[in-house]
Order: sequence, then structure tokens, then C-alpha cells
Amino acid sequence: MKIESLEPRAKPSQSRAEKTVERILETTGEMLETHGFEKLTTNKICEAASMTPPALYRYFPNKYAIVSKLAERLMELQNKDMVYWGVKLSETGFTADSLSGVLKSQVQITRDFPGGTAILKTLYATPQLAEIRLTSHRETTEALASLLPDFKKRLGKKEALRRLRLAIEIGNSVIEMIVENDELDERATIRDAAEIIEFYLAR
Repeated sequence: MKIESLEPRAKPSQSRAEKTVERILETTGEMLETHGFEKLTTNKICEAASMTPPALYRYFPNKYAIVSKLAERLMELQNKDMVYWGVKLSETGFTADSLSGVLKSQVQITRDFPGGTAILKTLYATPQLAEIRLTSHRETTEALASLLPDFKKRLGKKEALRRLRLAIEIGNSVIEMIVENDELDERATIRDAAEIIEFYLAR
């Protein structure tokens, strides 16, 4: 399997260049929702963004690098939100109400982000991009553990990290399920998942 480069080629140093990069990212996010990652090509992105391939290739070597940048931005927003909720959980404990708030907030962030639903799906389905998701989850686990000293003290650091990581993986699977299925009862699904995670973390 060919390993595609995920690194941007050049960083925009001027306002015009920054606008070009943002147009590439915004167009790609929109097209991910309608085309899906497999059918997405740099030529289609260029056509939709009204730019030439050389203009795109100046900043990104391929579609993997573009989606990688989008995914990093989405993960950054989600992780900041998780830190906010980590502070809340340190005050409330692992209650179903608080955990429901976490899941609801994460779902909304994913929906509000251009191409967020498709990006989340792509991170699970594309091996070349999997490390972005895994790195994000590891960092979030460590951040939450540092915000929950009583939890870490009660279980020990190793066990606390294991449980928090598993809770994050469960939560992300639930988020993906919700944003991909409009017919799903969102409130009930979030509540059920929150109660499951509460039982696991609070016991």
C-alpha cells in the first residue's frame, strides 16, 4: 500500500495565500459530505474551488494532506471541548447528566464543522489517517486524567488511563453513529451511552 504524504508543502505567509488555503479546506470539507473520500480528487477540488491544480499543489501534495489538516482542526475543537468538560466532571463526578452534556456537545461540534461527519467517518475508514484520531484520543485521555486527580488516585494512573481511553472510544463510536443516522433517536441514544459510561467510570 502506497503511503501518502500528510504534510503540507508550504505554509501560507501572506493574507492572499491564507485565503487560498482556507478556500481549499472549505471546499474539501463540503465535497467530502457529497462525494465521500474515495471519490474525492484534487482535480474535483480545484474545479469546485475555481483554482488551478498548481495553486493547490503549492500547499498540499494530495487529498490525504488536505483531509489531514481538516481532521486536525476538528480534533482540536473536540479536544478543547473535552478539556472544558473535564473541569466540569471534576466538580460533578461521572453523572449521566454531565456525560450526556459531553456527548451532546461533541455531536454538535462535529455537525457544525464543514464536512465534520465525513471527516469522522474517513478517520475510521482510512488507514493512512488513523494516527490522527489515535493521537488525538491519547492526548485527550492524558488531559482528562490530569483534570481528574481523585479518579486517578482512586484507581491508580494506569487503570485510570485505561478506563478513560475506553470511555473516549465508546463516546466517539456513539458520536459517529448519531451523526451518520438521522433516523436515530438522538436524545435516547446519548442518554443510554451516558448511563453506560457512568456505570463503567463511577463503579
